[in-house]
Amino acid sequence: MLLALLLLPWAWGALAASPPVTPASVTLRLLHIDVFHNASSTDMQGMALLGDLETHSMDCSTCEIRFLQPWARQGLTPKQWQDLQLLIHRSLFSFSRTVNTIAQHHGGGYPFVTQGSLRCDLHLNGTSRRFCDAGVNGEDFISFDADTGKWVARRGDKLALYAQDVLNQDKSTASVIQFLLRTCVNLIKSFVQHGNESLERQERPVAVVFARAPPPAGTPAPVLLICRVTGFYPRPVRVAWLQDGEEVGPGGRLNSSGILPNADLTYQLRSSLAVGPGAGHSYACRVQHSSLGGRSLLIPWEQSRPWGPGLAVGITLGVVAVAAVAVVLWRSRRRDYQDVRPGQSSP
Repeated sequence: MLLALLLLPWAWGALAASPPVTPASVTLRLLHIDVFHNASSTDMQGMALLGDLETHSMDCSTCEIRFLQPWARQGLTPKQWQDLQLLIHRSLFSFSRTVNTIAQHHGGGYPFVTQGSLRCDLHLNGTSRRFCDAGVNGEDFISFDADTGKWVARRGDKLALYAQDVLNQDKSTASVIQFLLRTCVNLIKSFVQHGNESLERQERPVAVVFARAPPPAGTPAPVLLICRVTGFYPRPVRVAWLQDGEEVGPGGRLNSSGILPNADLTYQLRSSLAVGPGAGHSYACRVQHSSLGGRSLLIPWEQSRPWGPGLAVGITLGVVAVAAVAVVLWRSRRRDYQDVRPGQSSP
Protein backbone atom coordinates (compact mmCIF):
# COMPACT_ATOMS: atom_id res chain seq x y z
CA MET A 1 0.00 0.00 0.00
CA LEU A 2 2.42 2.56 -1.36
CA LEU A 3 2.70 5.74 0.73
CA ALA A 4 -0.22 4.94 2.96
CA LEU A 5 2.04 5.25 6.05
CA LEU A 6 3.64 8.60 5.40
CA LEU A 7 2.65 10.26 8.61
CA LEU A 8 5.57 9.77 10.38
CA PRO A 9 8.92 14.16 8.65
CA TRP A 10 23.92 36.17 11.75
CA ALA A 11 29.72 39.46 13.19
CA TRP A 12 29.74 42.78 12.41
CA GLY A 13 28.52 45.23 9.81
CA ALA A 14 26.09 48.09 9.29
CA LEU A 15 22.35 47.57 9.41
CA ALA A 16 20.31 49.16 6.64
CA ALA A 17 16.58 49.22 6.01
CA SER A 18 15.27 46.42 3.80
CA PRO A 19 12.08 44.42 3.32
CA PRO A 20 11.85 41.46 5.72
CA VAL A 21 12.39 37.97 4.41
CA THR A 22 9.44 35.86 5.46
CA PRO A 23 8.18 32.47 4.33
CA ALA A 24 5.26 32.57 1.91
CA SER A 25 3.71 29.42 3.39
CA VAL A 26 3.96 26.76 6.09
CA THR A 27 4.77 23.25 4.93
CA LEU A 28 4.14 19.91 6.62
CA ARG A 29 6.02 16.97 5.10
CA LEU A 30 5.35 13.38 6.00
CA LEU A 31 8.36 11.30 4.99
CA HIS A 32 8.76 7.56 4.80
CA ILE A 33 11.87 5.54 3.84
CA ASP A 34 11.94 1.78 3.40
CA VAL A 35 14.95 -0.45 2.72
CA PHE A 36 13.91 -3.74 1.13
CA HIS A 37 16.75 -6.23 1.76
CA ASN A 38 14.76 -9.10 0.29
CA ALA A 39 11.17 -10.24 0.07
CA SER A 40 10.98 -10.98 3.80
CA SER A 41 13.25 -8.30 5.37
CA THR A 42 12.44 -4.59 5.37
CA ASP A 43 13.69 -1.67 7.49
CA MET A 44 11.33 1.29 7.78
CA GLN A 45 11.63 4.84 9.13
CA GLY A 46 9.10 7.67 9.20
CA MET A 47 8.99 11.27 10.37
CA ALA A 48 6.95 14.46 10.12
CA LEU A 49 8.55 17.88 9.53
CA LEU A 50 6.77 21.19 10.03
CA GLY A 51 8.93 23.50 7.95
CA ASP A 52 12.31 22.11 9.05
CA LEU A 53 11.24 21.22 12.60
CA GLU A 54 10.76 17.52 13.27
CA THR A 55 7.46 17.05 15.07
CA HIS A 56 6.85 13.29 14.98
CA SER A 57 8.68 10.08 14.28
CA MET A 58 7.50 6.54 13.87
CA ASP A 59 8.91 3.38 15.45
CA CYS A 60 8.30 0.96 12.61
CA SER A 61 8.74 -2.11 14.80
CA THR A 62 5.66 -1.19 16.86
CA CYS A 63 4.10 1.45 14.58
CA GLU A 64 4.10 3.83 17.53
CA ILE A 65 3.86 7.54 16.77
CA ARG A 66 6.35 9.51 18.91
CA PHE A 67 5.57 13.15 19.70
CA LEU A 68 8.79 15.20 19.56
CA GLN A 69 7.31 18.62 20.40
CA PRO A 70 5.15 19.50 23.42
CA TRP A 71 2.36 20.67 21.12
CA ALA A 72 2.66 17.79 18.64
CA ARG A 73 -0.39 15.99 20.10
CA GLN A 74 -2.65 18.87 19.12
CA GLY A 75 -4.89 18.68 16.10
CA LEU A 76 -6.30 15.24 16.88
CA THR A 77 -7.93 13.72 19.94
CA PRO A 78 -6.19 10.83 21.75
CA LYS A 79 -8.69 8.45 20.15
CA GLN A 80 -7.95 9.84 16.68
CA TRP A 81 -4.20 9.42 17.22
CA GLN A 82 -4.81 5.81 18.26
CA ASP A 83 -6.94 5.20 15.19
CA LEU A 84 -4.27 6.70 12.98
CA GLN A 85 -1.65 4.51 14.62
CA LEU A 86 -3.76 1.44 13.91
CA LEU A 87 -4.24 2.49 10.30
CA ILE A 88 -0.47 2.78 9.87
CA HIS A 89 0.08 -0.60 11.51
CA ARG A 90 -2.26 -2.32 9.09
CA SER A 91 -0.86 -0.37 6.16
CA LEU A 92 2.66 -1.61 6.86
CA PHE A 93 1.79 -5.15 5.86
CA SER A 94 -0.12 -4.08 2.77
CA PHE A 95 2.66 -1.69 1.77
CA SER A 96 5.37 -4.31 2.03
CA ARG A 97 3.30 -6.92 0.22
CA THR A 98 2.46 -4.61 -2.70
CA VAL A 99 6.03 -3.42 -3.20
CA ASN A 100 7.35 -6.97 -3.08
CA THR A 101 4.75 -8.06 -5.62
CA ILE A 102 5.82 -5.29 -8.00
CA ALA A 103 9.51 -6.09 -7.48
CA GLN A 104 9.12 -9.84 -7.99
CA HIS A 105 7.03 -9.33 -11.10
CA HIS A 106 10.09 -7.68 -12.66
CA GLY A 107 12.74 -10.09 -11.43
CA GLY A 108 13.37 -8.95 -7.86
CA GLY A 109 16.27 -6.49 -7.95
CA TYR A 110 16.91 -6.55 -4.20
CA PRO A 111 18.07 -4.66 -2.27
CA PHE A 112 16.39 -1.36 -3.08
CA VAL A 113 15.11 1.74 -1.24
CA THR A 114 11.78 3.49 -1.58
CA GLN A 115 11.21 7.08 -0.45
CA GLY A 116 7.72 8.47 0.04
CA SER A 117 6.73 12.10 0.58
CA LEU A 118 3.32 13.45 1.41
CA ARG A 119 3.34 17.24 1.61
CA CYS A 120 0.84 20.03 2.12
CA ASP A 121 1.45 23.80 1.96
CA LEU A 122 -0.74 26.29 3.81
CA HIS A 123 -0.36 29.75 2.26
CA LEU A 124 -0.74 33.08 4.05
CA ASN A 125 -4.02 33.76 2.22
CA GLY A 126 -5.54 30.57 3.60
CA THR A 127 -5.29 28.46 0.47
CA SER A 128 -3.45 25.14 0.45
CA ARG A 129 -1.78 22.69 -1.93
CA ARG A 130 -1.23 18.97 -1.49
CA PHE A 131 1.33 16.60 -3.02
CA CYS A 132 2.16 12.95 -2.75
CA ASP A 133 4.93 11.11 -4.61
CA ALA A 134 7.38 8.26 -4.28
CA GLY A 135 10.88 7.48 -5.50
CA VAL A 136 12.98 4.36 -5.86
CA ASN A 137 16.72 4.49 -5.10
CA GLY A 138 16.63 8.30 -5.10
CA GLU A 139 14.86 8.71 -8.45
CA ASP A 140 11.32 9.88 -9.18
CA PHE A 141 9.03 6.92 -9.68
CA ILE A 142 5.33 7.62 -9.22
CA SER A 143 3.03 10.34 -7.88
CA PHE A 144 -0.55 10.60 -6.65
CA ASP A 145 -2.89 13.17 -8.19
CA ALA A 146 -4.95 14.46 -5.27
CA ASP A 147 -7.63 15.90 -7.59
CA THR A 148 -8.32 12.77 -9.60
CA GLY A 149 -7.34 10.21 -6.98
CA LYS A 150 -5.11 8.41 -9.50
CA TRP A 151 -1.49 7.29 -9.47
CA VAL A 152 0.66 8.61 -12.34
CA ALA A 153 3.99 7.07 -13.36
CA ARG A 154 6.90 9.53 -13.37
CA ARG A 155 8.91 7.29 -15.68
CA GLY A 156 8.07 5.54 -18.91
CA ASP A 157 9.65 2.18 -18.17
CA LYS A 158 7.68 -1.03 -17.69
CA LEU A 159 8.27 -1.18 -13.94
CA ALA A 160 6.76 2.28 -13.29
CA LEU A 161 3.82 1.63 -15.62
CA TYR A 162 3.15 -1.71 -13.97
CA ALA A 163 3.24 -0.11 -10.50
CA GLN A 164 0.81 2.55 -11.74
CA ASP A 165 -1.68 -0.10 -12.87
CA VAL A 166 -1.38 -2.16 -9.69
CA LEU A 167 -1.89 0.83 -7.39
CA ASN A 168 -4.81 2.24 -9.37
CA GLN A 169 -6.62 -1.06 -8.94
CA ASP A 170 -6.43 -0.68 -5.16
CA LYS A 171 -9.17 1.77 -4.29
CA SER A 172 -8.46 1.55 -0.55
CA THR A 173 -4.96 2.96 -1.15
CA ALA A 174 -6.41 6.04 -2.83
CA SER A 175 -8.86 6.51 0.03
CA VAL A 176 -6.10 6.37 2.65
CA ILE A 177 -3.93 8.85 0.72
CA GLN A 178 -6.85 11.25 0.34
CA PHE A 179 -7.55 10.95 4.08
CA LEU A 180 -3.90 11.68 4.97
CA LEU A 181 -3.85 14.69 2.63
CA ARG A 182 -6.95 16.14 4.28
CA THR A 183 -5.56 15.42 7.77
CA CYS A 184 -2.26 17.06 6.77
CA VAL A 185 -3.90 20.45 6.14
CA ASN A 186 -5.88 20.31 9.38
CA LEU A 187 -2.75 19.42 11.37
CA ILE A 188 -0.85 22.41 9.95
CA LYS A 189 -3.54 24.78 11.19
CA SER A 190 -3.42 23.25 14.67
CA PHE A 191 0.40 23.16 14.83
CA VAL A 192 0.65 26.80 13.73
CA GLN A 193 -1.76 27.75 16.52
CA HIS A 194 -0.21 25.74 19.36
CA GLY A 195 3.45 25.65 18.30
CA ASN A 196 3.75 29.34 17.52
CA GLU A 197 6.73 29.89 19.86
CA SER A 198 8.79 27.16 18.26
CA LEU A 199 7.82 28.15 14.75
CA GLU A 200 8.67 31.82 15.32
CA ARG A 201 12.18 31.13 16.65
CA GLN A 202 14.68 33.68 15.25
CA GLU A 203 18.48 33.39 15.13
CA ARG A 204 20.47 36.28 13.63
CA PRO A 205 23.02 35.50 10.93
CA VAL A 206 26.76 35.98 11.45
CA ALA A 207 28.55 37.10 8.28
CA VAL A 208 32.15 37.71 7.22
CA VAL A 209 33.74 38.69 3.88
CA PHE A 210 37.24 37.67 2.79
CA ALA A 211 39.26 37.19 -0.38
CA ARG A 212 40.29 33.63 -1.05
CA ALA A 213 43.79 32.83 -2.32
CA PRO A 214 44.74 36.21 -3.87
CA PRO A 215 46.74 35.64 -7.08
CA PRO A 216 50.46 36.61 -7.25
CA ALA A 217 51.35 40.16 -8.29
CA GLY A 218 51.11 40.64 -12.01
CA THR A 219 48.67 37.75 -12.49
CA PRO A 220 45.53 38.77 -14.41
CA ALA A 221 43.35 36.19 -12.64
CA PRO A 222 40.30 37.61 -10.83
CA VAL A 223 40.05 37.84 -7.04
CA LEU A 224 37.39 35.61 -5.53
CA LEU A 225 35.44 37.33 -2.73
CA ILE A 226 33.65 35.03 -0.29
CA CYS A 227 30.69 36.00 1.90
CA ARG A 228 30.11 33.37 4.57
CA VAL A 229 26.78 33.61 6.37
CA THR A 230 25.94 31.19 9.18
CA GLY A 231 23.91 30.62 12.34
CA PHE A 232 20.59 31.92 10.98
CA TYR A 233 17.09 30.57 11.51
CA PRO A 234 14.58 30.24 9.99
CA ARG A 235 15.80 29.05 6.62
CA PRO A 236 14.66 31.82 4.21
CA VAL A 237 17.54 34.26 3.61
CA ARG A 238 18.70 36.53 0.80
CA VAL A 239 22.40 37.23 0.19
CA ALA A 240 23.49 39.74 -2.49
CA TRP A 241 26.72 41.47 -3.58
CA LEU A 242 26.93 45.26 -3.98
CA GLN A 243 29.43 46.91 -6.32
CA ASP A 244 29.78 50.66 -5.63
CA GLY A 245 26.44 50.45 -3.82
CA GLU A 246 24.57 48.75 -6.67
CA GLU A 247 23.46 45.15 -6.53
CA VAL A 248 25.35 42.79 -8.82
CA GLY A 249 22.95 41.02 -11.15
CA PRO A 250 22.92 37.31 -11.93
CA GLY A 251 25.73 36.00 -14.08
CA GLY A 252 28.91 33.98 -14.23
CA ARG A 253 30.65 36.18 -11.63
CA LEU A 254 28.33 34.92 -8.89
CA ASN A 255 28.19 31.53 -7.26
CA SER A 256 26.46 30.13 -4.18
CA SER A 257 26.62 26.96 -2.11
CA GLY A 258 22.90 27.07 -1.50
CA ILE A 259 21.42 26.96 2.01
CA LEU A 260 22.96 24.15 4.08
CA PRO A 261 22.07 22.85 7.58
CA ASN A 262 24.25 23.27 10.70
CA ALA A 263 24.39 20.74 13.53
CA ASP A 264 22.64 23.19 15.91
CA LEU A 265 19.52 23.35 13.71
CA THR A 266 20.55 26.66 12.12
CA TYR A 267 21.66 27.24 8.55
CA GLN A 268 24.65 28.48 6.57
CA LEU A 269 25.39 29.77 3.08
CA ARG A 270 28.44 30.84 1.09
CA SER A 271 28.23 33.30 -1.78
CA SER A 272 31.22 34.17 -3.97
CA LEU A 273 31.90 36.99 -6.42
CA ALA A 274 34.75 37.09 -8.94
CA VAL A 275 36.18 40.62 -9.29
CA GLY A 276 38.96 41.94 -11.51
CA PRO A 277 42.22 42.77 -9.69
CA GLY A 278 42.84 46.48 -9.19
CA ALA A 279 39.45 47.44 -10.60
CA GLY A 280 39.03 50.32 -8.12
CA HIS A 281 35.49 49.39 -7.09
CA SER A 282 34.03 48.95 -3.62
CA TYR A 283 32.26 45.72 -2.72
CA ALA A 284 29.97 44.65 0.10
CA CYS A 285 27.87 41.64 0.96
CA ARG A 286 24.25 42.30 1.96
CA VAL A 287 22.28 39.80 4.04
CA GLN A 288 18.51 40.01 4.49
CA HIS A 289 16.80 37.82 7.08
CA SER A 290 13.64 37.96 9.13
CA SER A 291 15.61 38.00 12.44
CA LEU A 292 17.10 41.42 11.53
CA GLY A 293 13.77 43.16 12.05
CA GLY A 294 13.26 44.57 8.59
CA ARG A 295 16.89 45.63 8.18
CA SER A 296 19.80 44.18 6.28
CA LEU A 297 23.35 43.36 7.31
CA LEU A 298 26.09 45.04 5.21
CA ILE A 299 29.63 43.64 5.35
CA PRO A 300 32.16 45.54 3.18
CA TRP A 301 35.29 44.03 1.75
CA GLU A 302 38.26 45.97 3.18
CA GLN A 303 40.83 45.86 0.37
CA SER A 304 43.42 47.63 2.54
CA ARG A 305 43.08 44.80 5.07
CA PRO A 306 42.62 41.57 3.14
CA TRP A 307 41.84 39.40 6.11
CA GLY A 308 41.58 35.91 4.82
CA PRO A 309 41.36 32.71 6.85
CA GLY A 310 45.16 32.17 6.70
CA LEU A 311 45.97 35.57 8.14
CA ALA A 312 43.37 35.15 10.85
CA VAL A 313 44.90 31.83 11.89
CA GLY A 314 48.40 33.39 11.89
CA ILE A 315 47.30 36.24 14.15
CA THR A 316 45.60 33.80 16.52
CA LEU A 317 48.71 31.63 16.78
CA GLY A 318 50.85 34.75 17.40
CA VAL A 319 48.63 35.82 20.27
CA VAL A 320 48.77 32.33 21.78
CA ALA A 321 52.60 32.26 21.49
CA VAL A 322 52.99 35.65 23.23
CA ALA A 323 50.66 34.52 26.01
CA ALA A 324 52.65 31.30 26.48
CA VAL A 325 55.97 33.19 26.76
CA ALA A 326 54.45 35.55 29.32
CA VAL A 327 53.27 32.62 31.45
CA VAL A 328 56.73 30.98 31.37
CA LEU A 329 58.48 34.23 32.43
CA TRP A 330 55.99 34.81 35.24
CA ARG A 331 56.44 31.30 36.62
CA SER A 332 60.27 31.57 36.39
CA ARG A 333 60.37 34.84 38.32
CA ARG A 334 57.93 33.51 40.88
CA ARG A 335 60.16 30.47 41.50
CA ASP A 336 63.28 32.72 41.93
CA TYR A 337 61.51 34.68 44.65
CA GLN A 338 60.38 31.52 46.41
CA ASP A 339 64.03 30.22 46.52
CA VAL A 340 65.27 33.23 48.55
CA ARG A 341 65.51 32.28 52.25
CA PRO A 342 64.98 34.65 55.21
CA GLY A 343 68.01 36.95 55.74
CA GLN A 344 69.21 36.43 52.15
CA SER A 345 68.99 38.87 49.29
CA SER A 346 67.83 37.88 45.89
CA PRO A 347 70.49 37.96 43.18
